[in-house]
Amino acid sequence: MPQRESTAPAPAPAPAMETLENRQMLAVSPVVAGSKIKGVNLSSNGISTNQTLVTIPFSGDVTLIDASKLRMFAYAINPLSAKLGQIKKTINISGAQVLALDVNGDGVVDSQLLQFTTDRLARKGATIVINEGALQDKNGDTLATQTVHTIKGQNRERFTLACRAFIPTDFTRFTPDIFTSSPTPTDASTAPADATVTAAFTAFMDKKVAAGVITQAQETAAIDRYNSAAMIGTVPDANLRAAIMSLTGTFAEAAIGSFLDGTNQTGKSYTIITFADPPDSTVPFGQTSVRTSDGRLRTVVKPKFKGEPFQVISAFLAHEALHQDTTFTLQEEEVAPMVEGLVAMQQAQIDSSFLKTGTALVNFENDNLLAMLNSGRTIWPYPGVLQAPMLNSAGGVFQGQKVPAFDNGGVYPSWLDYDKRAYIARGSVDTSSPGNNLLNTYYHNLTGKTASANMKFSNQVINDVDAFQGVIGTHQAIVIAQALRLALS
Repeated sequence: MPQRESTAPAPAPAPAMETLENRQMLAVSPVVAGSKIKGVNLSSNGISTNQTLVTIPFSGDVTLIDASKLRMFAYAINPLSAKLGQIKKTINISGAQVLALDVNGDGVVDSQLLQFTTDRLARKGATIVINEGALQDKNGDTLATQTVHTIKGQNRERFTLACRAFIPTDFTRFTPDIFTSSPTPTDASTAPADATVTAAFTAFMDKKVAAGVITQAQETAAIDRYNSAAMIGTVPDANLRAAIMSLTGTFAEAAIGSFLDGTNQTGKSYTIITFADPPDSTVPFGQTSVRTSDGRLRTVVKPKFKGEPFQVISAFLAHEALHQDTTFTLQEEEVAPMVEGLVAMQQAQIDSSFLKTGTALVNFENDNLLAMLNSGRTIWPYPGVLQAPMLNSAGGVFQGQKVPAFDNGGVYPSWLDYDKRAYIARGSVDTSSPGNNLLNTYYHNLTGKTASANMKFSNQVINDVDAFQGVIGTHQAIVIAQALRLALS
């Protein structure tokens, strides 16, 4: 008997893709991080270590399983940004642990805290990500990813400075003595025309008035004196006159009277301030000497600097004004260059374009400024002169520097070390020397403190300025970093 054909549908073909492997879902703990996050900035012997101890409370028992799954970051100011925009910086952590606390003292754990140490001062509002797999609760369940934020901490500017060392990106602004990649500086031995100097000086002083640094009356008086026959008689070169009078409004303004009015140790105005070869050819800038016939002072500046910007010359003249006798010791040559650097930074707040010229004196001073920006021990994260607890500290204040040609001391760990080793190489004796009224004025204007009786050029002055200098704050330091094209670590 013939069989009937089946009318049932054919079986469906097997799917082309493989079935997903069965997974067992992990249990997720309901335990969460609390919002009362605490941060304690750490120090050693009263000096910041550039670290914060962060403590995060939890709503239940937790165990640390994998510290590598903890992340922390915050936003700093990017000095390479034309408008000082933000840059995300990872904050590295170490020493993570969970602490069990018996708050009531009854033998029962009342609270558990996650605690770790950061590698720099933490910023207020920094983000902490506790990724899944970092913690478990007492049942062995994994805590889901959670994000929390620090409640207190550094503001954006202080956090930015806590993220340094500053690292050069444009080596045309520094000297080949420090960096192999730096070119030979541009020659600036030709003096600009008087009219050119006058226009530039007037424009610069206009900016000081606009910034509220000086009054219109102060500007008028400075320009009138710049043009006066009496000043021309003492300071014949227009660029030097502009340098001196541009100190108006700086903490070193008293140098003007020291040069021109006799408010110095001799009680007499200088005989001359001019471009000429100094008796000691090894000096970096110029030399101040006492005339034996009448005890009056004179300052000569190397002619190769005739065409340098008057703003940078002003910083060196503020330095030279401190030398008012025949005694020159190492500690005097530490204080005076410190003054020089702080004046240059202050002048650059008005207009920093002179730091970009690539000339010999400017780049020499830029080395000085970079060393200061990467120093500052006692008032960290503010800039200073002693060794700072900065990131990448092994690289010194000149990250990537070449070994100095004149000694075997290795990298410079601080501005003070950089300055000291150079003067020791020139034969300076490491001792103090008599001070003067101009030192007292500078000291007061920098620290806010009254100079002690018979204050000397000494390590105490250096230490006091590192402990507090009221001239270059966090914003001012970042302005200089921007002008020098410096990146953060």
